[in-house]
Amino acid sequence: MKANRLNMSDILKKCFVCQAEITKENSVLNQEVNLPVCQNCAGTPLEKEKVLELLDSLADGLVCGCI
Repeated sequence: MKANRLNMSDILKKCFVCQAEITKENSVLNQEVNLPVCQNCAGTPLEKEKVLELLDSLADGLVCGCI
């Protein structure tokens, strides 16, 4: 199962939108989700959609205890 695990160094080497390989020179950090995005995807509607997907899924499986 070790091969299926994602580690942080793998996540930081790919654009979170299109999964293209990136470097520090051809990418920027998305400030909302703190993940790298390539120059081709930065500022696009697709990037905004992916941000919303990631933020929406943060609470999946959690139940509010305030009821």
